[in-house]
Amino acid sequence: MCTDPDLKILVIRGGALGDFLLTLPAVAGLRQKWPEATLELVTNPGFGELVTGPGRVDEVRPIDRPGLAGFFAKGGVLEPDWCDYFSEFDLTISYLFDPDGIFAANWKRGGGRGQYLAIDPTAPALAAWKHLADPLQSLEVRPGMSHLLRGEKLIGQEKSVRCGMIPRLVVHPGSGGTRKCWPLEEWIGELQIWQKEQPMELVWLAGEVEGNLLRRVPEGLRGEPHRTVENRPLPEVFRLLQSSDLYLGHDSGISHLAAWSGVPCGLLFGPTDPKIWAPPGSHVRTWYRSGVWPERGELARWWQEELRPILVMKTARR
Repeated sequence: MCTDPDLKILVIRGGALGDFLLTLPAVAGLRQKWPEATLELVTNPGFGELVTGPGRVDEVRPIDRPGLAGFFAKGGVLEPDWCDYFSEFDLTISYLFDPDGIFAANWKRGGGRGQYLAIDPTAPALAAWKHLADPLQSLEVRPGMSHLLRGEKLIGQEKSVRCGMIPRLVVHPGSGGTRKCWPLEEWIGELQIWQKEQPMELVWLAGEVEGNLLRRVPEGLRGEPHRTVENRPLPEVFRLLQSSDLYLGHDSGISHLAAWSGVPCGLLFGPTDPKIWAPPGSHVRTWYRSGVWPERGELARWWQEELRPILVMKTARR
């Protein structure tokens, strides 16, 4: 493999936001191993803009750019633009689901050169971020600190200075997978219970996938001093999360974004196992009971016992 400044590395990553963020310790490890190399991603451009900048990811090519589909078909027609692009890299790491090696064969047929490492992103038996990063040990690459990849659109946008002793909680009661969602009415009930012991400013967060979910939140929980935030760009959501005192949510991509922002997180897991799917970090706390949701009042008690000390420390520092 060529020397560091001349090395060109490509990481191909499909999937949803949570999948992307779980891959960042691996990407950060590559950047840590080869700080002067050119590092590019083929991924969702909305995700890629979170990590683009000097010393981070150099460029992002949209995974939905026309012509890539032919690489997924056996003997498919290969778009010259993609063939030329793949031929530029000395090391290509694919996190695509490619059990029959069709994409890999077409990558080679289309002129891909250098080393190609295919990592199956599915069915992890250990923490997903480790499952995605550990195969890079063959390159002497260890998982890196993913927060160092925060891109130019995020760096320089420091946490807003907050005054007062009322903590701000961001609540995202949705998820891309409906089976991972506890009913909104249950969230409302638990927050109403906790409010009796813990004053709070609530920011309800939702994206396109949640539709009109937040319209069902009672006015008393979304009117002043509370509010709702819907369908905002990811950099803006990141800054909201980073400026808050606590985040509450399910196993979702936004929960992974919250953890990556550094805000303390209290995550409710239903059918998915947090030992596999929780974001890394000691600031992430999870409630889980093997697919069984909490009883009435149980989550509010857990918040009070597990998360209130965090809020006390954060507000005391202001």
